Amino acid sequence: MENFNQLLTDTNDGKRKQSSLDQISNNIRRLYIKCYGAEPEDISQIEGMIEDIEHTFACLQSDWSGTEGGKGKKLGFSTMLSYTNALLIANDLFGLDLAGTYGDLETELQVRREDEKRKNPQKFNKISREELDVVFADLKENAKTKATIRQFALFQILSKYPFRLETATLEKISQSDFDSLEDKGIRNFLIEGPIMKFNFNGYKTAKKYGTREIPVDDELSATLSEHLKNVDRFVFFDRKASVATAQAEATEEKAQDKQRNNLSVWTKRLLKKYEIDASTTDITKLLITEIWDNGTTQDKIKFAMWRGHEVQTAARTYATTL
Repeated sequence: MENFNQLLTDTNDGKRKQSSLDQISNNIRRLYIKCYGAEPEDISQIEGMIEDIEHTFACLQSDWSGTEGGKGKKLGFSTMLSYTNALLIANDLFGLDLAGTYGDLETELQVRREDEKRKNPQKFNKISREELDVVFADLKENAKTKATIRQFALFQILSKYPFRLETATLEKISQSDFDSLEDKGIRNFLIEGPIMKFNFNGYKTAKKYGTREIPVDDELSATLSEHLKNVDRFVFFDRKASVATAQAEATEEKAQDKQRNNLSVWTKRLLKKYEIDASTTDITKLLITEIWDNGTTQDKIKFAMWRGHEVQTAARTYATTL
């Protein structure tokens, strides 16, 4: 695999992260082992696998029990699509003329996956709109103390905006203080002013998309205004108890990671109280799927921007149609 890995690296041109290259390489290696029962010894053997489409695709759909890369008898459609994508990339690396055939196989898998989603929606969605609305209504009704108002404010963001876990790192700041900041770094802010706004500088795709500034809707603004009366700096997850640790680690990024983890744990615990086994990612998938299935083109563009995605990426990752 060493020569194949080198070929991946040499032709990358910075388009993919190293983690993505590693995933492509691992998928090709695992599929080769599945098809031929041994590690590939030469790059030409991998090329031969790419060319033998019928055998390769049969291996992909066969029983993977006890095979590296397989968690059950059959791979899920998303996993098979990941392998097929690796095959398409390998096809291009070797200069083979099989992209159309592998593209057709990819389309077939996508169609089958969507059919499965329609037949068994609960298998793919860990939380439904009805469940989300029940939690929202209950938290809203009980938002009467500092703790419950905070809880409702945070859940409102989760249930309305398709952010990642950067919500956990929000800092309260006035518009004038924000305007006077010379270097915002990777800090994320909730700006108080005539129009309350989220300002994100530290998030997964920030290097590509830069600062994201998003206005807060009226209902959430009202809840946050009440909550912010009890906030000194960090809106939801304070660092007071871990300031020394964060300083010892000497990075803002690591301090933010602790807050993100806090939000992930908080969400799962909250939903479990309602007997819902879901995460922040599951909520986001529900929101974006709803927008892609029922929203306007403008809605889709807006949600992709809020997420820090290209429109096509959001559609491919979370939804069924664009």
